[in-house]
Amino acid sequence: MFALARDHAEAAARCARATPPDREGEQTHSLVSLLMSFLALEAFINMVGGDRLGSRYRHYDRMSPEGKWQEVTRLVSKTGKTFVEDGKDLRALSTLRIWRNLLTHYKGEYEEVQQAGRGGETTVEALLTAENAARAVEIARTLYRAFYEMDRRSPPRQFIWLDDRPHRPAAASAAAVHPERGGHPERRVHPVVPPGREDRGAPGAPRSAGAAPAPAPAAGPSPARPHRRRRR
Repeated sequence: MFALARDHAEAAARCARATPPDREGEQTHSLVSLLMSFLALEAFINMVGGDRLGSRYRHYDRMSPEGKWQEVTRLVSKTGKTFVEDGKDLRALSTLRIWRNLLTHYKGEYEEVQQAGRGGETTVEALLTAENAARAVEIARTLYRAFYEMDRRSPPRQFIWLDDRPHRPAAASAAAVHPERGGHPERRVHPVVPPGREDRGAPGAPRSAGAAPAPAPAAGPSPARPHRRRRR
């Protein structure tokens, strides 16, 4: 869900930068991004509470999202720390919850859109912007990071919606080679110098000043060399 929220936030930004701007596309992608950001946070704290608290989590299941994030973090983290009740992280979560409620609990109220200073848009339409979509994604990412800083455990990367790593530009991703994606890093082959020939350097390389010349081979047949097998 978090990856979906991030993808739609980027799509909303592309619609806003288009010439002319695609306001309808921006609103559609922003709607998905806002909702998915909140749902990802809600699913995350439910998953952590159920996994680490077991049957005890039923006592916290009916709490508000802000209460869940505060109490569950305090109970499950290794440090025993949690979010400050009126801190910026939980205030940002409250803002995201208000946005979710405005979008999903719409009451069909009439508005004087021409006098509201929003360019003829309703409250819901004005909320659905690329800026708010990016803010929603950043709220979710910040809460993930803050949780694991207090938890002192590595985040489970197998959950794609928990991936809080920012996207890399497409050009940089194409130029780089990632071993985890099936590629191989660039390999350089270094010549192997046999023992006793370290002072001769590479073939064709100039001799350093003052270096003694290599002794001429003795007359007569060269002594037989022992047969060596390459170790595999």
